[in-house]
Amino acid sequence: MVKFTTNLENVLVVDFLLRFKAFASRDGLVIFQRKNYLKTLAELGMMPSESRKIILGLTPAAYYKGVGPGERADEEVCEFGVPIGGREVYIKLLIDTKREKAICFSFHAAERKILYPFAEDVS
Repeated sequence: MVKFTTNLENVLVVDFLLRFKAFASRDGLVIFQRKNYLKTLAELGMMPSESRKIILGLTPAAYYKGVGPGERADEEVCEFGVPIGGREVYIKLLIDTKREKAICFSFHAAERKILYPFAEDVS
């Protein structure tokens, strides 16, 4: 069972995910197809469509850190992690607020341990 913490950061993550998914459903999801993305898909035996389902299925329980402004004006970022096939995958999402675009900036094997502040295993 997953227990959610209720605080301002959790509300911000929920808001980010709702807006991200709305923009993705309206204009499509852009995934940066860098070498590490393609390598991770190959290692996990996944198709790009499966990574899209994972990204669009993210919940606050998968939140890692970083809800807030991006490196450029008109950007918001949020970072997540998901266990897939015995491995942890790091996912960095970006909302281009000016163009109202949903972008997956990173999707690759985690390079360090991911902590999930809003999920607690209480089983």
